[in-house]
Amino acid sequence: MRYQVDWYSPDLVRIGTLQAFNTLSIVRTENEIGALVMTLPSHGFDTNSFKVGQYLEVWRETHGVSRLFGETAYFVQDWEFYSEGGQHLVAVYAKDLNFLLGTRIVYAFAGSEEAEITDKADDMMKTIVTDQMDTGAATERKITNFSVQPKVGKSISITRGFAYGIVLGVCQDIANSATEQGTYTVFDIVRTSLGKFEFRTYIGQRGVDHSRDSGDPRFVGEVYGNLKDPRLGFYHGEEWNFVYCGGQGEGEARVIKTASDAARIGAGYPYNRKEYWRDSRHQETDDGVQSDAYAALAEGKPKVVMTGKLLDTPGMQFGRDYDFGDVVSVEAFNTAIDCHVASVAINYAAEGGETIDISLRGELE
Repeated sequence: MRYQVDWYSPDLVRIGTLQAFNTLSIVRTENEIGALVMTLPSHGFDTNSFKVGQYLEVWRETHGVSRLFGETAYFVQDWEFYSEGGQHLVAVYAKDLNFLLGTRIVYAFAGSEEAEITDKADDMMKTIVTDQMDTGAATERKITNFSVQPKVGKSISITRGFAYGIVLGVCQDIANSATEQGTYTVFDIVRTSLGKFEFRTYIGQRGVDHSRDSGDPRFVGEVYGNLKDPRLGFYHGEEWNFVYCGGQGEGEARVIKTASDAARIGAGYPYNRKEYWRDSRHQETDDGVQSDAYAALAEGKPKVVMTGKLLDTPGMQFGRDYDFGDVVSVEAFNTAIDCHVASVAINYAAEGGETIDISLRGELE
């Protein structure tokens, strides 16, 4: 196993290749900003060696093939020089491309076309990113070498209002709302070539479908020797199944929309009606309030959740047989659930080699 980090200036002039790490840690998580931390001997570096916005690409070699890790790149944000155990070190901290989504707000007033949209969730995110970061943005707000994937409209239709929200948080809310309502929706900014990026959305899974019925399954379980610390939970304590959602207006004139699930209310025992209030006065339209009500109803559903850590074995290895964002079939406690490889954390040390911490999460429909 070998890693190298290609190191560029903010304007993409190559500075060099970094390989002599003491440690290298990388985390990629769906719909989140990923992080990179590397520590190196400080010999050969000075306090001017690192600059904010320097551009890093991580290449991981396995089985003689070198691949860009996680389809992303990283921007240097922080660095520090320090002494530990008599050794002088430098630590460099960087964020992956989703960091860009956190640098812009939805610059639009409540009720405007840009801040109140009814659309498929995946296309809605693309519209927002286009308007605030790409061709629809003012020149000074545009992201350099950035594009947005064409719209395909494969997620569910929702109505949302999001005036002045941070683009990252708005996209997270939209994706989570769609996923909670039954359509797994993910976004990411992908490195397409050196210094060039594209905002993309994914329906069903971020990567490849290796679920039980996919035709190309990848099986995970203690019986296969590749699952550690499985947990299967049945969660009803935080359920709600009748939602009142309040929009704009006061007193009797206030807009109130409801959403409910009669099957859940009548299931199990006679005390299972669980009411919930959602304040949605930020929504400018009745449809927006109703959309919030349905989203809240979905958020309150009971869950059967499988979690665990996926281990590399000779027969099933990260980067060869499955990757970040894929779906695999997980078996534990006589139950099989298709789970997303939702988070990958890699730690590499000069002494000790590589460890991979992969988090699985899936829900029984």
